[in-house]
Amino acid sequence: MTNSAKNIRQAAGAGEPLDAVDERLLAALVADARISNKQLAELVGIAPSTALMRTRALSERGIIQGFEAKLSLSAIGRSVQALIAVRLRAHDREQIDRFTSRVPRLPAVLSTFHTSGSVDYLLHIAVATTEELRDWVLDNLATDPVVGHTETTLVFEHIQGNHGPLPD
Repeated sequence: MTNSAKNIRQAAGAGEPLDAVDERLLAALVADARISNKQLAELVGIAPSTALMRTRALSERGIIQGFEAKLSLSAIGRSVQALIAVRLRAHDREQIDRFTSRVPRLPAVLSTFHTSGSVDYLLHIAVATTEELRDWVLDNLATDPVVGHTETTLVFEHIQGNHGPLPD
């Protein structure tokens, strides 16, 4: 068993462990989330009804968290990407809750990472221009009394990694 397969099995937690069929279903869906159920069943070597039932069960167990459309940021006018390191002024529950209830839901925010180390959060945002980036930081972070410090890094290229289990 590969390390990725071991990690997948451990991710199943206390519930029913993942078997080889589940792992093949997940690998196929990670490779192509738009695959038809019939094609998925053929690829994995099971009946379409079984593929549907198992995929639904994987979703209900929280292993499959959803399916989403991936947009071209430049095609929708948001070609300027940045990573913004954020340090909060204090580390109390009230300030953390205030920050996490507001900032990740702002339209420009693609991802929010709560981190350890010298910064508390790392934000991945996308906007149309560098001027809009500057204004976004000023309007949403610099003027927020919870935020103590920010550091903005422009993203020249975003190279996607894997989105799920790696095939053997």
